[in-house]
Amino acid sequence: MLAAAALAVPALTSSGDAPDAGGADARGTQAGAKGAASAEITVHNVERACQHQRTENCALALARDPYRAYRRSNVVGHVWHGDVLRALCRVANGVTVTDEVGGHSSIWFRVDHAGKQMWVPGIRIRPEQLENTSLPSCPNGS
Repeated sequence: MLAAAALAVPALTSSGDAPDAGGADARGTQAGAKGAASAEITVHNVERACQHQRTENCALALARDPYRAYRRSNVVGHVWHGDVLRALCRVANGVTVTDEVGGHSSIWFRVDHAGKQMWVPGIRIRPEQLENTSLPSCPNGS
């Protein structure tokens, strides 16, 4: 968590609603990370009460765009604690997301979920997987 916090500090001053740089499509284009390495990541909910429940209140959101605010208008899917996702690539400069206990990160992972590409904030995966260096940077994530 400390490493994630150290990486996220510069991003805390951003408005969280910044448009993608240069009109880049952060939603996952066909160019994507095809052929690149992928990795399994595990969804982590810090709320202990939600670690054994698959209820609407315990669902964690997947986003359309890591450069837009992490709120309902940007949500395209949901996952729960313990779900395993296939990550294709990552960005380190997305919107900073803060969890329920104060941890935060601006790292996001592009994942395949329900046949579509979506984004999961790094703060919503197991902490030891946050620094997965085997994943490439996403092509449109700069």
